[in-house]
Amino acid sequence: MLVFLLIIGACLLALLGWILYSRRAPHQVKSTRAEDKVYALNTQIRAVEPPEHSTGMAFGVLLKAARGDRAAVEKWIVAEQYRGNVPVSRDEAIELLARRLLLSRN
Repeated sequence: MLVFLLIIGACLLALLGWILYSRRAPHQVKSTRAEDKVYALNTQIRAVEPPEHSTGMAFGVLLKAARGDRAAVEKWIVAEQYRGNVPVSRDEAIELLARRLLLSRN
């Protein structure tokens, strides 16, 4: 019986010590200035440039033909880029698609 009481007493002492330690810990946190904090270290460093290729006249013609569906326009552009033997750039693909669309409507 004495061993049981010693084990219970040790557990109560450990519990009391843990409670006192956990209450005291938040007060010991050192304060940091807001300027010292660095947020989102894993993100990119340079700013993203606006997509100029999606604002030109040729892109507008394609967007009008797709009735505002940008996903369809993107599919057309990617398909046009890899249509021939030699892949073309994105801007060239947009120009080729717009020219072909305008010629088919005339």
